[in-house]
Amino acid sequence: MQAPRRQARRVALLALGITLVLTLAKAAAWLATSSLAMLSQTLDSLIDVVALSLVLVAVRIADKPADESHHYGHTKAENLVAFGQTVFLGSLVLVVAFQAVSRLAGERHPVEAPGYALALLGFSAIVDLFRVFILVRTARRERSEALKAGAINIAGDLGTVLIALGSLVLVRRGAEQADAIGALLVAAVVAFAAVRLARRSIDVLMDRAPEPRVWEIEQAAARVPGVSEIRRVRVRGTADELFADVTVAAGRTASLERAHDIAEQVEREIERTVPGTDVVVHVEPISETTGLVERAQAAASRIEGVHEVHNVHVHAFHDRGHRKLHVTLHAKMALGTSVAQAHDLSDDIEDAVTGELGDAVRVDTHIEPLAPTSYGEDRTAARGDIVDAVVEAALEEPDVLDCHEVLVTSAGADTSVVAHVHARRDLPLARIHEASDRIEKRVLVAKPDVAQVLIHFEPSG
Repeated sequence: MQAPRRQARRVALLALGITLVLTLAKAAAWLATSSLAMLSQTLDSLIDVVALSLVLVAVRIADKPADESHHYGHTKAENLVAFGQTVFLGSLVLVVAFQAVSRLAGERHPVEAPGYALALLGFSAIVDLFRVFILVRTARRERSEALKAGAINIAGDLGTVLIALGSLVLVRRGAEQADAIGALLVAAVVAFAAVRLARRSIDVLMDRAPEPRVWEIEQAAARVPGVSEIRRVRVRGTADELFADVTVAAGRTASLERAHDIAEQVEREIERTVPGTDVVVHVEPISETTGLVERAQAAASRIEGVHEVHNVHVHAFHDRGHRKLHVTLHAKMALGTSVAQAHDLSDDIEDAVTGELGDAVRVDTHIEPLAPTSYGEDRTAARGDIVDAVVEAALEEPDVLDCHEVLVTSAGADTSVVAHVHARRDLPLARIHEASDRIEKRVLVAKPDVAQVLIHFEPSG
């Protein structure tokens, strides 16, 4: 068990002992004086004894870690105890207010205000001030809602003690009704404290979302690259210990690994912005705002048995006044897939795309085998002719600044080429793609034995 929690229990136990002694002393003074103000003080202190006893229990329970029955820990025990204090405070208000109104309405009771009663109240005020200081300091250090509620309660006691003290001073001077009026003022102060405690405790127990924190969490999630939309943010807990459930939307073609990376980045950004928050992030695919190509690719990729979807093209045209779409795509399947199986998968793909884009869509699928890992060798040094052909084809492009690396590999009868070229940093992606296509075609024409050409563009320094 950590030392700060042991300190919290020691502080609560010390406050309980002091309050118990004061309660007994006030009870004896009330019996001797018949003062309603002293009665209110006795009842208030008696309630403090019960409340501080509950604080001790709450601090012990709240310190327990999460378990199979309490997945979010036990910290709400402190808020439950704080709410319990409001019930006791409300009872005190009703008792004191009823007695005060009865006396003011004509029911007279002899009231005495001896010096020892005044001295007791003065001493009680000093003790209350000390208790508030100790509880507030410990509550801030340990972020304890129960200790904080106890401090607020005792701070209210300090005000009621001063009111009771003033009432008895006036009684000594002959103003007997000052006792009942003072009791009503005590009841008003206690009622105000009870309302404050009740609001704070009920907000936590009812999982009221702290609006400033919700806004901060939404802004943090929106800053993460890859997040297209913040769909839902749910926050519960106290100001010092929050639990957040966040749902964000990302591109529908994002891989499982990419979605996992986005979720982790969202968690880190929220924890950086709102420290101490326990975050769970759910990533959903974006739908309505997604382009037709991405929607078609996402629909085809959902089919079991399809390992990769690429070269997706969507063409829109008008037929007899009606807008129609033509979708063509390439899909890779397992190497041992038969013609019948491939045809069935192709039908499934076309049905999925049609279901995504609507009935006025024609879908044509080209099935390719998923190539297994092949073992080859580096043939760059032996095929200088291919290297020269690649460099020459690349430098014919006005957007290519240089061709600084060419790699030629062979795997069985297939020869592959990878070329690295430099281009301007601000060159648009469309220009890069067009230049790559032209270079590939030139190389394939010049070297028919080359099966595959990949051009890798890099920004110039």
